[in-house]
Amino acid sequence: MFAKNFQYLFLSWTSRIRDYIRNMRALEKIFLKTIARESMFPGGSRITAAVSGGADSVAMLYLLNRFAVARNWQIEVLHIDHGLRVDSRNDQLFVKSLSEQLKLPFCCRRPDSEAGGSMESRWSSIRQKIFLEQSGLVAVAHTASDRAETVLMRLFEGSGLRGLGGMDYSGVGSVRRPMLDMHSSEIRRWLKEKDISWIEDSSNQNTEINRNRLRLQVMPVIEENFPEAVSGICRSGALLSKWRDLQDQLNLFTESESIKRGELRAMPGVLAALTLWNMAEKPRNGFEEFQKILKWLNSGGKGKHILPGGKRLVADEEYIRVEARGSGRF
Repeated sequence: MFAKNFQYLFLSWTSRIRDYIRNMRALEKIFLKTIARESMFPGGSRITAAVSGGADSVAMLYLLNRFAVARNWQIEVLHIDHGLRVDSRNDQLFVKSLSEQLKLPFCCRRPDSEAGGSMESRWSSIRQKIFLEQSGLVAVAHTASDRAETVLMRLFEGSGLRGLGGMDYSGVGSVRRPMLDMHSSEIRRWLKEKDISWIEDSSNQNTEINRNRLRLQVMPVIEENFPEAVSGICRSGALLSKWRDLQDQLNLFTESESIKRGELRAMPGVLAALTLWNMAEKPRNGFEEFQKILKWLNSGGKGKHILPGGKRLVADEEYIRVEARGSGRF
């Protein structure tokens, strides 16, 4: 009897150990698969890891550091303190301590605030400017969960393909997203299994912020009723991003700032509207207005028309031009 009980306990214990090791390695495999498939960080890369102190960015830093020697990466840590909370200095001290523990160079930036737009868009604009100042590549810790939230947020805003494509593995300039195939819940489980601590940003509980309200009040209901929702939304976002890339090829149709009226009229309706949108330097909103302008042009409309984004369309008998609006009224 004792032998059977001992055998049962031993098998149960070894099974748990195997599961533990499997879970530990799963995240690392996803990380390596993502960076290999996307050719994200070539050997010898200099990588600035943007670390807030939250679970996702802490896990990213550990994973980058885990493979740094084998890949000959030079890792540096960047922390951006927006100064929006009284306890934000605790985040800085935590990330600095973590950097010292891993023997990595650390830098903290405290940018001035910017006016205009939503709070999230201002933060994003500030971060992008700082990222563009870095040498080498910049790793940010956006996850599959973030990607799904972004697609839904853009859908609620009425965005077109450019917005609905969500986040890409390669961001603006040198920004890269190595965690984009991971769910936040998987990351937290991995950190707990490795006994790695992180800091929870208290502002993440502020449901006056749209993304937080979506994350805390909407996504849990969606995932409870549709367990694979995040993966499905991310797949849709990835497919839409390929169509978004096709939009970028419209430069082939608009190598100059003008196009013959006959050439535009010969295009399928959506393609013609996209061509006008591309000539106007892809303003984020207002695609429906371009479709209305196209109808006006096809009906023989001539003259001037203000475009979404602030540029001016000028149509004469033969050519359609897009130019800077300039001063004055017209």
